[in-house]
Amino acid sequence: MKSKFLFIFLFAAGLFAQSNKKFELTQINFEGNSNFSSSVLREIIYSKESPNWLSQFLNKISSLGSKAVYFDSLQIPSDINALTNFYQARGFFKVKIKSNYKLDTSNNEAQLTYTVFESQPVYFHSLSLKGLEWVAPEFQELLSDYCRVDTNKIYEDAIVDEKKNYTLSFLRDHGFMLVNADRPKVVIDTMKNKVDVELKFSPGNRYKISGLLTQRTGKGFELVDDALLKDIVGIKVGSWYSNYDIQRGTVRLFRTNLFTSANVSSVISDTSGNNVPLNISADIGLMHELSPEIIMNNEDNTFNLGLALNFIKKNFLGDARKFTIGTSAAAQNISEFIQHPSFADSAFYGYFDARISIEQPFLFGEPITTKLETYFTAQKRKNEYNSTIIGGRLSFDFELPQFTYFNSFNVYLNVERSEYDYKKPYLKNLYSQSYQIKYGVPKDFADSVASNFVEVDFPNGYTSQSTNAAIGINFGANKTNDTFFPSNGYALSFLFEDGNSIPYLISRLFKSDFVRPLFFKGVFTSSLYLPVYDSKVDALGIKFKIGQIFTYRGEQSAIPLNQRLYAGGSNSVRGWGTRQLVPKNIEFDLTANPTQDDFEAFLSKGAATGGFFLMEGSIETRNRILGRVGSALFIDYGNTWNGYKEFRFDEIAVAAGFGLRYYSDFVPLRIDFGLKIYDPNDRRPMVKKEFWKEILQFHIGIGEAF
Repeated sequence: MKSKFLFIFLFAAGLFAQSNKKFELTQINFEGNSNFSSSVLREIIYSKESPNWLSQFLNKISSLGSKAVYFDSLQIPSDINALTNFYQARGFFKVKIKSNYKLDTSNNEAQLTYTVFESQPVYFHSLSLKGLEWVAPEFQELLSDYCRVDTNKIYEDAIVDEKKNYTLSFLRDHGFMLVNADRPKVVIDTMKNKVDVELKFSPGNRYKISGLLTQRTGKGFELVDDALLKDIVGIKVGSWYSNYDIQRGTVRLFRTNLFTSANVSSVISDTSGNNVPLNISADIGLMHELSPEIIMNNEDNTFNLGLALNFIKKNFLGDARKFTIGTSAAAQNISEFIQHPSFADSAFYGYFDARISIEQPFLFGEPITTKLETYFTAQKRKNEYNSTIIGGRLSFDFELPQFTYFNSFNVYLNVERSEYDYKKPYLKNLYSQSYQIKYGVPKDFADSVASNFVEVDFPNGYTSQSTNAAIGINFGANKTNDTFFPSNGYALSFLFEDGNSIPYLISRLFKSDFVRPLFFKGVFTSSLYLPVYDSKVDALGIKFKIGQIFTYRGEQSAIPLNQRLYAGGSNSVRGWGTRQLVPKNIEFDLTANPTQDDFEAFLSKGAATGGFFLMEGSIETRNRILGRVGSALFIDYGNTWNGYKEFRFDEIAVAAGFGLRYYSDFVPLRIDFGLKIYDPNDRRPMVKKEFWKEILQFHIGIGEAF
């Protein structure tokens, strides 16, 4: 009897020890899944594969990596249920899932396999809306047209939910404040593999706005009146209730920067008949802000110290205007400047900048954000140049109605007057560097030639004066599913800009000379995101951009460099550095009053002068690797030319590469490694080029490339 009891005890102990033994889940396999990839299905289930040894090692010594994952048979039913729901939500109602696992007792490893019997999918037959009999016929017709389904498409829960949510949003935006929907009714014809969907709604009454109530709190509650709150929200008494208008009104309140918190909501408890009041609640902050700053840098390889001061007056002269004035100054000898604040002092070297702006959310009673900014900048560089820049910018950002194709539209006017007084030592140095770069001559020889050239052509230095003005229109349509990480939809952007026509007309009016060129710039950018992945965190994007500058008066070569078109860089063709892809034939006129940036870039840096016709594009796949970390594979192409007539296919540069992403709570952070696959300016085979110097280019950026 004792021996029998001992045997049972030892056997039970062995089973108990076996059950407590951990097996690392090294593989999760799927069989029979012809419609969905194994990688997609792995994301659905609760069981997860154990990370590789490197990830486990990093996790042991730091916060990076991940811990080992062990097999748990109790999760199998949950996995099967998750897979079944996933398939049925995509029209595979007859799906069957079976599981199998293997335990390797010698290596303490486990393999889990799910066999999927998908069967035939079910297709849409019809989608009908019920309960809308008392809704206006024109609304019924519009909703019925929108909710019509493609009978050649496999059933998806997501499509039904999108139709239902659109109908709910539409009705809530047209007065039906209390509308709700029942659970969709899905009837499956198993013989024909067809499905009929019925969406039933209870719209309730259609409401109008009976009044606007206000509630002001905060330190500045006495400085903003109730009328201003109502004007900012922009909802009229007697209008139909609209959830969209309420959300837009809340956004308008926050845009003014007057409130620390704000909210617009309906007061359902005060509903009377078909009328409902709205309550505007706002916590109002202080109306004045003063921000001092200390500036430190090493410009000119010398320590520079300066001060900056910004003042903001909110609700300036009422109507939620914001008045901002800012000044900054930095110098190599700041103490002397404080004692003798004169920019004319020959011993002072540095800069002074002053800016004033007024911004208001309305123009002539319409929601047009208007901003007027003017600035003055003076700079003195030791033995180089003195500069004075006066400019201004006027911009109008229009708030577009809800149902418009384009959802962004702004107009701007920029005017800038600059004067540069170049000193002879500076000119000699620039021309010397230019000779060394272009002709490869020794420095001593280049210095001698440059000195003779400057003494003859610029005996008193060189002064450049120019006035440039641009008026532009920028509008676009963003039809993507996410602003920061789009995975479906498309976006379009149009930019049209006219350069110098306004100062030219003024010069004609006053019969004065005007030598700057007149030009027109047009740029079109499109981005397309294809839903090739089931996961919303993976995306395939395609970008195409084209632009042209037309000169209709004056010389094209006199157009400033900063107004030209460039390719190459973090958001362009990533195998090249910023602005490296430019036309072979240089078009630049040094006698056309160039700015200091143009002058220095062209001579001393040998910088590219930009083109007048641009064509570029990209195709990129973005995939998550682990958590917030993602990867990207891309192909970029493009270049610039001096005009569309010079375009040639064999001059299109091509780059390919990969990148890493970290998706923070705000914007993605990225690093990209681009490789020059085809360089139209250097057609040697890649094997004959230096990888690190002539092929590889890396970029660090914030946000996606497009």
